[in-house]
Amino acid sequence: MKKILLALATTLTTLLAWGQAEVVITRDTANTVDMLVLDITTVDSVMPTCELVDHPVGAFGNGITNAEKIPGRLVVTLLGDTLYNSGDYQKGESGMTVRVSGNSSAWKNPKPYKIKLQQKADLLFRDNDIYIDKDWRLLRDDRNLNTVAGLMINELMGMQWTPQYKYCNVFINGTYQGLYLLIENVKRNTDCRLNVSKKGYIVERDAYWWNEDLYFKTYYFTDNRYGYTFKYPESDEVTEEQINYIKQYLIDAEKSIKQGTYDEYIDIESFASWLLAHDILGTWDSGGSNLYVTKYDNTPDTKLIMGNLWDFDSSRQMTGSFSRYHSGADYYFENLFNSPNPVFSNIYISKWAHVKPLLGSVMTTMLDGFSAENATAINASRHFVCDTYGNTFVSVASNLVTQKNWFKTKLAWLEKNIGSPIVTPVSDLHTEPAATGKTYNLQGIEVPATTPGLVIRNGKLIKQ
Repeated sequence: MKKILLALATTLTTLLAWGQAEVVITRDTANTVDMLVLDITTVDSVMPTCELVDHPVGAFGNGITNAEKIPGRLVVTLLGDTLYNSGDYQKGESGMTVRVSGNSSAWKNPKPYKIKLQQKADLLFRDNDIYIDKDWRLLRDDRNLNTVAGLMINELMGMQWTPQYKYCNVFINGTYQGLYLLIENVKRNTDCRLNVSKKGYIVERDAYWWNEDLYFKTYYFTDNRYGYTFKYPESDEVTEEQINYIKQYLIDAEKSIKQGTYDEYIDIESFASWLLAHDILGTWDSGGSNLYVTKYDNTPDTKLIMGNLWDFDSSRQMTGSFSRYHSGADYYFENLFNSPNPVFSNIYISKWAHVKPLLGSVMTTMLDGFSAENATAINASRHFVCDTYGNTFVSVASNLVTQKNWFKTKLAWLEKNIGSPIVTPVSDLHTEPAATGKTYNLQGIEVPATTPGLVIRNGKLIKQ
């Protein structure tokens, strides 16, 4: 009788704990699921932290600061078997560092992280050594498969690189953090990531430029909305000569769009593919969805190429319209559509004609394949997250229904609206204010000197 009462008491305690989201997920529990487990142990058990910062006037977004790199050890297991052990931290020799990453995403829990190994390794455990690298990201499970679908579109559109990933459960100092995508970081790696030479560039049109140590502006982005920041060379290694070169090249490219000679400066197909991908995904947040541009080297023989898509938090929001990139002033696309040179418009339409017969069936096949391979482990791990944080459970099957319905509906809308994608100009390309005493608004358009608000005179911003 005592044993029965004890069992009932234990069961009741367990049920109460589940209802109060107080179940403790252990590494042994996580290792019962057919999914990678990342076990991070930091020196002195220090947790990665950051401070939250708001944007300055005229900019937008929320960022972080003081996200220190915390040294430690990383162990990766699968069903209890050890696949990787970085060893204890010794700078340049073994171990790794971990820090909080992201911007507004870091304002929520669980937080995203960056991992930097001291020795290169392939944490996705593929069969080819070309994939080894030091830099990796941990993106929290988006609970709707937007990232998974977005990367599928990136690959389908033939972008120059599609980051590879695996789902994983993450522990830091023995405490369960959540379900994450362990994914390749956006960086230069000529073997397996973005391919630029040592004399090349990867720059980001960045809404969070104000939170970086180094940035530059072009005539198109003269206000506080955007600036360009460096992914390669890194900001602490780039020279003044390199800054001046890529800045001037971008300025010349901007002028060429207005003049209709842009095919001398940009890889048109990559620009059209990148935009069409976001139009298909229905991206709303053109500031938050990262925009990377690469240039292979510093010679006139190479052009600007759009990098991979990244950050799909605002996918599936523009249901009855194109993405906000398509006709807004957040990048060059509206001006490319309205340029005297019709090549961009024609290639955009041609890309759509090529992709539309494949999109529905291929996306369904890819999503079904993803589900068959991962659904059981993801669902089990999402229960872990619910037990830890009190979230509402969302199944992979539910995600698939949502994603498939989105592509079916969106493709029908695009079919009716692509064909003559010329849009009404919202703003002209910004031009360099001349030192003549004339007054310009922030779009570079001459206005009366008495115009209220912020204006530019002799290259200086003036408060009216």
